[in-house]
Amino acid sequence: MNKVLKIFGFILLGVAFIFLMGYATMLLWNWLIPEIFSGPVITFVQALGLLLLVKLLTGFGNWGGKGHKHHSYGHGKMHWKKKWEAKMAGMNDDEKEKFKEMYYRRCGRVWDDKKEEQSSPEQAD
Repeated sequence: MNKVLKIFGFILLGVAFIFLMGYATMLLWNWLIPEIFSGPVITFVQALGLLLLVKLLTGFGNWGGKGHKHHSYGHGKMHWKKKWEAKMAGMNDDEKEKFKEMYYRRCGRVWDDKKEEQSSPEQAD
């Protein structure tokens, strides 16, 4: 019985949220659009339709998802970091240095290992 009440409560909250968003859209539209663009005044039902149209055109988002799920190699926002660390772990120091040099050059910056050592916070003391 308690589970049924929770489900009913969530449905009720969802419907209330949709009506609140429709009402807010109608108020904002009728306040701004006729004044700024000499556009029409809309009704509540038209505001709900406008919200639906916007959601259809822009998508419904990733509700509660974790990162980009369309990749076949992993989930989560930090997957790229793990992949990067694995790539760097397989390199020796010389290969890492060459890779960093190439990476910085591609980004339009100059890689200077000596400059980085001099500007470290430990040597500022």
